[in-house]
Amino acid sequence: MVERVRRYQHNIRAIRAAGCRVPTPHLVDTLDPDTIEAWFAEGAATSARLRRLIAAVAKLPDDTLLPSPFEGSAR
Repeated sequence: MVERVRRYQHNIRAIRAAGCRVPTPHLVDTLDPDTIEAWFAEGAATSARLRRLIAAVAKLPDDTLLPSPFEGSAR
């Protein structure tokens, strides 16, 4: 994890040195190792939840209808 945090810090520094904004919806804009490590852990937990959800949906019968998140919304 130490190497991963170091590489992440390097990338943030490179983005800033290039005069660009860090794309905060995708990356955490910090050099703090604890915050970066927590961000990695949160991403891993989200990925695990998605994998479990996908596996559960894959086990449903083929004719199962799932509700649309867009149902009833004005798009």
